[in-house]
Amino acid sequence: MEVFVSWLEQDEPVERVERRTAAVAAIFRSGSGGEEVLLIKRADRAGDPWSGDVALPGGRVEAEDSSFMETAAREALEEVGADLSAGARFLGYMRPFQARRKSILVVPCVFLATGPLSIAGSSEVSSHMWVPVRDLMEPKNRSTYEPRLGGAATSFPAFSLSGYTVWGLTERILSSIVESLQKQTEDAISKRSP
Repeated sequence: MEVFVSWLEQDEPVERVERRTAAVAAIFRSGSGGEEVLLIKRADRAGDPWSGDVALPGGRVEAEDSSFMETAAREALEEVGADLSAGARFLGYMRPFQARRKSILVVPCVFLATGPLSIAGSSEVSSHMWVPVRDLMEPKNRSTYEPRLGGAATSFPAFSLSGYTVWGLTERILSSIVESLQKQTEDAISKRSP
């Protein structure tokens, strides 16, 4: 997973503003079939705009958070019991993404598990799944999703992964990861060609 380091930022990409910025943890581990990323399914909760969505662990910046990395690690611990300070290495920041449903700027923080990570349920998360990165790269796992937003049906790009429909912000983050990995693979191949 060291390939990530070359396109990740080590400095925070934007200023942290409490209640207007958030961070998510893109947590990777080595699995039997290659690298995997952790996805969660948010619990169904009235009044929560992300209720039932598939996502990366994360949430809003709080006053006590000294960095986006700290926000992502705190949220991963709260939501799925993953202690990233003890079981993972922080690789860097992706570029920020604007959430469409709320005016919140979200910074993805990339972590690599350095050993087994204990994942537990919480009142905020109904389930989780480790998804092979190769599955994200398979065209057959791409689809569209048509949620009813404000009464109107709108079509969004999506991933269909073992019963999880990944769309919206999480789809955009994962697609950005896939594009970066594909570009690095193409660059490596072109450097080897005479």
